[in-house]
Amino acid sequence: MTIRDRIEDYLKNHPEGINDDDLAFNLGLKSRQQANSRCRQLEKEGFVKRVVIGGIIHNFWSENFYPRTATEIQAKIVSTQTKTTKQPTDVPKSSHWFWEGNVQSKVINFLVSQKYQIRSVADTASHQTGIDIMAEKDGKKLWVSVKGYPQGTEKTNASTQSRHWFKQAIFDIIEYRERDKEAFLAVAFPDFPSYRNLAKKITWLKSAAKFVYIWVKEDGSVSVE
Repeated sequence: MTIRDRIEDYLKNHPEGINDDDLAFNLGLKSRQQANSRCRQLEKEGFVKRVVIGGIIHNFWSENFYPRTATEIQAKIVSTQTKTTKQPTDVPKSSHWFWEGNVQSKVINFLVSQKYQIRSVADTASHQTGIDIMAEKDGKKLWVSVKGYPQGTEKTNASTQSRHWFKQAIFDIIEYRERDKEAFLAVAFPDFPSYRNLAKKITWLKSAAKFVYIWVKEDGSVSVE
């Protein structure tokens, strides 16, 4: 059995996916490159999906990728964020449905259900820079900026802080459009009235920059406008 055959067999039987390093170790290969080169070739041929999760590429057998992978990706993100985020034990941010990490997970679930391939996911818990979600469908790129809703502080109430977060997300869209004139763009928010009202004030920009809003509700449902 060739290395390629062994990799195919392993991925078919491990729908949770695996990164190149662990794949090479589990198969007893001489180097990571042996796994990496063959997985990249399998991806070109359409047999394997390579998805960045927490900054590391994971390999999935294409036939296993939908829809189960949506749950797997969400679990990996939540696991990573839980390990890297230091929060008070009584009220952790991740317990709120509107926390950015939870909003991001719901959006990823939704995109996977729409047959998008998730190419990259930023670790929101560690404030990783870069595009929050990079996805692809039918050869078209989709870049998503994700924001949660603030809890507020003693000095700043949540509504005021949310306006700053909204502006940050919109600036992301402007920056993304400058970088790529053809990519599909979206900004994802938890569905709060303050965000809805702010969106209504810049309807002209939505058509000018060519982006959509992704709204995540408390019940986990997602809508696109």
